[in-house]
Amino acid sequence: MIETPILIVGGGPVGLTLGIDLAHRGQPSVLVEERTGPMPHPKATLLGSRSMELFRRWNLDGPIFDAAVPNDHPYYIIFTTRLAGQELHRFRSPSIDEGRYRDPAALLRFRELHWSPYSKTQIGQQALEPVLVEHARSLPRLGMRHGWRFESFEQHADHVLGQIVEVGSGRRETVRAQYLVACDGGTGEIRRSLGIRRNGRGRMRGNVSFFFRSRDFLKVHGLGLANLYFVFTPDSFGVFTAIDGAELWNYQYYFLDPAKATEDLDPVQILHRAVGRPFEFELLQTMHWHHHQSVARTWRSGRVFLAGDAAHLFAPTGGVGMNTGIGDACDLAWKLDAVLRGWGGERLLESYEIERKPIAVRNSLISATNSDKIDMVMDETPPNIDQPGAEAEAARALLARKIKWLARQFNSAGTHLGYRYVDSPVIVGDGTPEPPDDPLQVVPSTWPGSRAPHAWMADGRSTLDLLGRDAVLLRFGDPEGGDEGLLAAARAVGMPMSLEDLRDPAIARLYEARLVLVRPDGHVAWRGASVPQDAAALLDLVRGA
Repeated sequence: MIETPILIVGGGPVGLTLGIDLAHRGQPSVLVEERTGPMPHPKATLLGSRSMELFRRWNLDGPIFDAAVPNDHPYYIIFTTRLAGQELHRFRSPSIDEGRYRDPAALLRFRELHWSPYSKTQIGQQALEPVLVEHARSLPRLGMRHGWRFESFEQHADHVLGQIVEVGSGRRETVRAQYLVACDGGTGEIRRSLGIRRNGRGRMRGNVSFFFRSRDFLKVHGLGLANLYFVFTPDSFGVFTAIDGAELWNYQYYFLDPAKATEDLDPVQILHRAVGRPFEFELLQTMHWHHHQSVARTWRSGRVFLAGDAAHLFAPTGGVGMNTGIGDACDLAWKLDAVLRGWGGERLLESYEIERKPIAVRNSLISATNSDKIDMVMDETPPNIDQPGAEAEAARALLARKIKWLARQFNSAGTHLGYRYVDSPVIVGDGTPEPPDDPLQVVPSTWPGSRAPHAWMADGRSTLDLLGRDAVLLRFGDPEGGDEGLLAAARAVGMPMSLEDLRDPAIARLYEARLVLVRPDGHVAWRGASVPQDAAALLDLVRGA
């Protein structure tokens, strides 16, 4: 029998992030994944700025950049009739390097570069997973069981028993764990076996993705390298995605009519028609899938937790599905670790669903709305949109105006960075008004429940570099006698906490209070001018006791 505190089922980005986060906290876990290699299809292709901030804690930003699309190329989204037809609009975001090296011109042009050390990082899931796996294998506390299939589990009062099978040999093992985390995706059996239904719109419409290799792709359309190429012609609605920026590409072929069958398709005809010219390509994989807006009704059953796609399914329009799952993992990891080490209380585990489920609802609705906008504009596109003549030219001008309107949704920094935990039982509100929650922009704040803001310090580090492992009390201004009371209360219950003094007046204004207590996941737990007289009571609330 294998014994471990935590059994993780599913070795995609969410399961790997959870196992890595736990291991960096010194907490052992076992991860079970049937696949022995990375996901063959790119599936998710965007890491948002918040996910990159979380990976920064483990120095994974460099390896991720190395595996991403060319770092020096601007992030372009190009809208066309067909790729070799007429260009309708071009949307620009900063390149990886412009954010990474704080290019002065880019800092003037792009607001999002002031809110985080990162902007958008385009990397396919098939390229991200090897980066995470390589790092995970360097962590002795994370047991990796690739090539093993999770079959079933049973819950007991103080543990979970899971049955796993080695695919190649048929060898069976029993895993005894204190907690089980289902990161097994939208079709995983754990949620189903628990009888947990989903709420939301459910399936929205069908799509087919063609993942292909072609060195001719860039030459045949002549638009240059872009991250996304949208096609707005009624027989070819969809979007091409750059996977490596050189020879790997993906085309999502949209079916606006949800009743239309997505089977028996000719990829040669579809790809040539969408590009507008024939070109050489090798089809690597075809995937049939649906846009979704679905969130599990409950995220916990006893000692079993849901995370990632097991807890929520998204439309890909917005790039927040995988990123929301990564956020789930980093919220749950420190809470499980705290409870297993004895300084976290049961309410800490109860807070996982209370905090993360509203974020999944928020993000899935943003994604679904983005999808609706694109579908609406596509549905209103006339069939002659790519034809010559004054009538078609006028139609293209109208379409370009609509596209400029919907393209605003790609300013998504607020979606990735602006979420906050409202009414959490382990966050101490201060009665101040909640800052605006705008998907397009960030209002940096230490309003309790918010992500602690990023700012560059004099030594070149980000304020985020002070956070991410243990709780941190940030102090702005002169020390006061009662400040140490919070640290003393933490020591008394075994809760790791450090004190950081920051003297920069600009950062002090950004952080809005003399004292700001930041949790291990980088979210503000409490802020105030001075530590309350009963520091232990404050800490008991924050640690779920």
